Amino acid sequence: MVKADSINSKELETLSNTPQARSEKDFGNLAIANPDIEEGTIVGDDPAADPEKQAPPPEITFPDGGLQSWLVVVGASIALFCSFGYVNAFGVYEAYYLSVILKGKTADDIAWIGSIQIAFIFGSGLFAGSIFDRYGARVIIVPASIMLVVSVMLTSICKEYYQFLLCQGILGGLSQGALFTPAVGCIGHYFNKKRAAAMGIVVAGSSLGGVILPIMLANLLERTTFGWTVRSIGFLFIGLLWITCVTVVERLPHRKGTFFLPQAFRNPSYSLLVAGNFFILWGLFTPFFFIPTFALNLGMSHSMSIYLVSILNGLSFPGRILPGIIADKIGRMNCMIIAPIVTCILIWCWLGVHTAAGLITLTAFFGFWSGSVISLFPAVMAQIVPNPREMGTYLGMAMGISGVAGLTGSPIAGALLTHYGYTAAISFSGSCMIVGTAFLLVARYLYNPKIFAIA
Repeated sequence: MVKADSINSKELETLSNTPQARSEKDFGNLAIANPDIEEGTIVGDDPAADPEKQAPPPEITFPDGGLQSWLVVVGASIALFCSFGYVNAFGVYEAYYLSVILKGKTADDIAWIGSIQIAFIFGSGLFAGSIFDRYGARVIIVPASIMLVVSVMLTSICKEYYQFLLCQGILGGLSQGALFTPAVGCIGHYFNKKRAAAMGIVVAGSSLGGVILPIMLANLLERTTFGWTVRSIGFLFIGLLWITCVTVVERLPHRKGTFFLPQAFRNPSYSLLVAGNFFILWGLFTPFFFIPTFALNLGMSHSMSIYLVSILNGLSFPGRILPGIIADKIGRMNCMIIAPIVTCILIWCWLGVHTAAGLITLTAFFGFWSGSVISLFPAVMAQIVPNPREMGTYLGMAMGISGVAGLTGSPIAGALLTHYGYTAAISFSGSCMIVGTAFLLVARYLYNPKIFAIA
């Protein structure tokens, strides 16, 4: 029989509430039956007594609603409006730089600005996720908000190519990634049953930014200088990001232990999801960057080519919310498979577009389904994370790897476009989507081999 002084009352309470303890006649029999209980199991695990153990307590619950939960959703959505929403407007910058400020540069040269920005958004998530898990949201969101405003203001006075790379690409990407990761990670602290729907609303903020910001840029560029146009974006961000700084707050205790969690890659579903997301992002941003220039080649006006960016992002708004609601009913991984399959088909359909009407139609459908791809990934990631307190680190490590795809995807497509035309660039994008979808299919099978199961 285990002596009473060998276990404290809190540990005894934890053990007595486990299925193993309830199946035994008394605690002594449990100790005899399990002499070598492994660290990290629920039996005998007390995270409060040993912070290095990261298994979630069995009684953990999620509000799945309430004022504070939805305020976090609002603040996180604003964070994505100012981060990925701003990146989604890069098609406007691409067209303007190519025709006005940086006329001596090629399409792939200018694409490097946006690609570096995307790469640093994902790459900075590698560190932002762990910082969020260990120290909380505001520690990183407040300085990131200041950095983003500084980045936009500096972009407004840039004249040379290298200046845009530094201010818009590197500094902008770092600050936007530091906003994105904790904003999405906090949702996993508040939602479980409604997690995909909540994630969809949050990620829809980037779609709203992708609608409003291109229109704002296009209209201001016709009425004032480039400098004051971009500074107007900076002032808008000042008015919005303070809401994010106030509302986005973590709920669960901070994680202790190592900065990264490399053992996550021992989970084959996680590793395959990361690989699938890498290839999907490698090809996904090609239409975002090059649909405006494709429209110009079809004879569409410059203003209409810019509005195509808003159409794309406008349709991605319902594409990020509706699939999330459906995913909570039929399975998040199931929807995560459907969305890239349809998106891949649409990219290949781009090869057959030769009219303005056809391009507008393709842009609308692509906007909806590409939005689904982006919004469902964090929800699926949260589903396979064993402990919600590790959500930021798991997501950050995945984003860090995906940063390579964000860095190289659009410049590769731009180089193919410059040397071989749109057919080569579109084929590269579609091929990447096929490979990425194949990885997701295998991940889904390993997670649950039953084809019609809700997973």
